[in-house]
Amino acid sequence: MSPPIRTARCETLCELYLRSTQWCGRKDLLVDEQVRLSGIEALEHSLKVAASLAALGARKGDVVAFLCAGSARHAAAWFGAIVSGRVPCNLHVRETPAKLAETLRWLDARVLVYDEALAEVAIEAIERTGKPLPTLCIGNHASARRTYDEAVDGERRYEVLADLPAPDDLAAIILSSGSTGQPKGVMHTQRTLLETAKGGQYVLGQITAHDAVVILMQPSFAAWMIIALPFVGGKGKLVFGKQFVPSSFLSLIEKERITMAPLVPTMWRMIFQEDTTRYDLSSLRVAGISGEAPAEDDIAKLDSLICKNMFSAYFSSEASTATGVQAWRHDLFMHRKAGTSGLPGVGVDLKIIDPAGSFEDEMPAGEIGEISLSGPSLAVGYWKAPEETAARFQNGWWRSGDLGRLDEDGCLWVMGRMDNVINTGGIKVSGEEVEKALMGHPEVIQCAVVGQPDEKFGQRIEAHLVCRKVCTAAEMEDFCRRTAGLASFKIPKVFHFVSALPTGPTGKLYRRALRGQ
Repeated sequence: MSPPIRTARCETLCELYLRSTQWCGRKDLLVDEQVRLSGIEALEHSLKVAASLAALGARKGDVVAFLCAGSARHAAAWFGAIVSGRVPCNLHVRETPAKLAETLRWLDARVLVYDEALAEVAIEAIERTGKPLPTLCIGNHASARRTYDEAVDGERRYEVLADLPAPDDLAAIILSSGSTGQPKGVMHTQRTLLETAKGGQYVLGQITAHDAVVILMQPSFAAWMIIALPFVGGKGKLVFGKQFVPSSFLSLIEKERITMAPLVPTMWRMIFQEDTTRYDLSSLRVAGISGEAPAEDDIAKLDSLICKNMFSAYFSSEASTATGVQAWRHDLFMHRKAGTSGLPGVGVDLKIIDPAGSFEDEMPAGEIGEISLSGPSLAVGYWKAPEETAARFQNGWWRSGDLGRLDEDGCLWVMGRMDNVINTGGIKVSGEEVEKALMGHPEVIQCAVVGQPDEKFGQRIEAHLVCRKVCTAAEMEDFCRRTAGLASFKIPKVFHFVSALPTGPTGKLYRRALRGQ
């Protein structure tokens, strides 16, 4: 056995990972359908992948892109970038090669790590960038410069103590949907990710080595990091799944003795259709229902069918766990505030400001305005966007772009987006990106895309079209998929064919009328 790696302080996520994995020891830490890594094994894999990233030409501070589904080996590789001071960025696995190529160029990625199942997409994306990009495959794809197994079996361990990342070093970039279709690169430092891990001890309840969580969301979404980092910090078990199937999810809770289950309301509603009495759910100590506002019926069914302890939260890529807002069972169930996000967490401050004003223009209690947050895990800005960073981040505060109000108890109620980002099934989609794609159809004159309330998805994407001649929904759906190259989750569920779109006093499109507001 290798000698322990000791650090004098714990001021970075790197240092927390070193401590947690070693003290986790031989207990399972990272688990999926095929692989089980103990704490010691996870650290070994991470350090050897880190050595491979260095050998492939990624230097400290360089971006390493990941095109991977959630898995034990992906997590170990991601932490390999973290411990060596490289900057991981998880790409959306359902994006098109053209969009991925655009993102790789924008990130100035130095290495691409990809799953064998996504090899064709990865190689095409690299070809579309117009320049070579070293690759590491989690699998055995022949085109990869290195494979994960080669790294684990052959590389020397990365000498992490020789050059530890500093607290304010850039640690990771999270892709978050922007209102123009161009993703925002939310930048977190080693310090803010450490605070994310620590903040989860409050948000998710005390996490110990006896806890286990199911992570079904893909790594490109902030929720992956928001759940994974606190569990690694607490030495709990992370169980990764690639696809959500209600019966399989319930079986996994029983098999792995899961103690915390976080899902969006859309997924919980699918769970409620199952006969939950067929499964042993006694290990669950808390159920999370976030990503969109839960309905009162959702809370009642969680309480009666799943778990007596529950929480709902307002998190984001920029704020993460330690700068979040949270409601627990006594708010959601006993006080019958099913739609509330609750109160700010430990060390977090919140104010509602005038959307058209400055950070100092705070709105009176009860009035709707823009949600602004301050707290220890707040991101430091946006990748290659200094103007937006300056506008959204000031003096320790962040403008969310979300509308909300505070009730008489100080609880936050989220009222929607200021821009046109649609939250469908827990995935955020830019309405403008879908509009741009539809405007490429030769018969479309005008187009507006909005989100509408949906019982299954939280919001469904609906397109309103003014066309030169009669068109059909099937024709538009086929165009989005085949010609425009939209990912399936971005294709509108409903197409409305209208003679004109509503406009406001200045002649601009009036989206609120399309939403029925």
